[in-house]
Amino acid sequence: MRTVRPARKLMGLVCAVAIFFAVSTLTAQAEDLNAAKSRIDAAVADAKTNVDQSSSVLQAANDRVAEAQARVADAQAVLDAAQAEVDKAEAVAAEKAAELEQANKELAQAQAEEAQGQAKVDAQKDAVADYARSIYQDNFPLISVATLINTKTTATLANRVQWTDTVLTTNQVDLDNLRVLQAELASARANSELAQARADQAQQEADAQLEATQNVQEAAQQARDDLQAALDEQQQAQTAAKDALDADQAQLAQMQAEQADVNARIAEEARKAEEARKAEAAKAAGSGSPAVSSSGLIWPVNGPITSLYGYRIHPIYGTRLFHDGLDIGAGCGVPIKAAASGRVSQEYYSSGYGYRLFIDHGWVGGQYMTTAYNHMSGYAVPAGTWVSQGQTVGYVGTTGASTGCHLHLMLWVGGTMTNVLSYLP
Repeated sequence: MRTVRPARKLMGLVCAVAIFFAVSTLTAQAEDLNAAKSRIDAAVADAKTNVDQSSSVLQAANDRVAEAQARVADAQAVLDAAQAEVDKAEAVAAEKAAELEQANKELAQAQAEEAQGQAKVDAQKDAVADYARSIYQDNFPLISVATLINTKTTATLANRVQWTDTVLTTNQVDLDNLRVLQAELASARANSELAQARADQAQQEADAQLEATQNVQEAAQQARDDLQAALDEQQQAQTAAKDALDADQAQLAQMQAEQADVNARIAEEARKAEEARKAEAAKAAGSGSPAVSSSGLIWPVNGPITSLYGYRIHPIYGTRLFHDGLDIGAGCGVPIKAAASGRVSQEYYSSGYGYRLFIDHGWVGGQYMTTAYNHMSGYAVPAGTWVSQGQTVGYVGTTGASTGCHLHLMLWVGGTMTNVLSYLP
């Protein structure tokens, strides 16, 4: 009995050592896979953030579209007003053109009457001049004397006096007609001048109206150009946003597929590690060794919950997105505690999550866990450091796509993203 009992103890020790190394190997493999998963998760998170950012780009593009539509509406209003001015100006221009045409007709008529009056005056002047020349040539001023001297009888004298009076009277009539024609010519000339003034005024008004019409037409054309530019900008923004969103969604789908594969492998390794742990626990119990107990998670910071795990309206993008963690309100710079003991597997900056830190906790309460702390303002420990539960690992911040100081806490259990609130005390 004394020789068998040490042999049994040795055999139990050998089995324990073998199980320990088996478990250690499985645990190391699980840790390696978990590190790989962390990298994939980081890439997927970046891809998801890119999709969110694409949504933001699309929202910005939609904002630009809305702005462009507003500009379109404004430009259309300007165009409508300009077109109304054009219509009004064209109507006035037509009136001015009609007035100008009428004024030109009246001017032509007045000028014709003036020319006709001038011709009559000229003709009457010629007649008077011819008569004057004939009188001069006939020495007409001496006729009256000759009439008296050469008259032999009283009857002859009377006839000659009557003839002289008739000649003089005829000359007076011609002069009176000339004066009448000259008066008519002066009136016609005044009418012509008045018609010319009206025609000139009508021409000036027509020219001014034409210039005004051209100005409003140019304004209307500028409004059309502005409208087309706004429509072009809207189309370009929509096309660019759609292209970016399509590319990011394709990248996200590829990384999600890769993440699913890694999660499946981690789950398998976790299952094997769990079987090995149970075997080790059974051996330890058979040898009388005490079982190892595990503690649960603790709150990394104290503060109110500002956003739960699950779907929500994103505070930045304004779209319904899946919120993959628990937001805890705390002031920037507040220390962040490790939710459980483990190894800091990764630290990096993400445009969406800001400064991030991952802790691989291994087995916690019988489950394989990994936590991530996001939007931090800085790190307290470097990657690869083993930290104890409650140890400060970083500080609250608002880096990345964040609307204020808070901690975005994430949890993976057995390789699957989980609602961390269900595991907190």
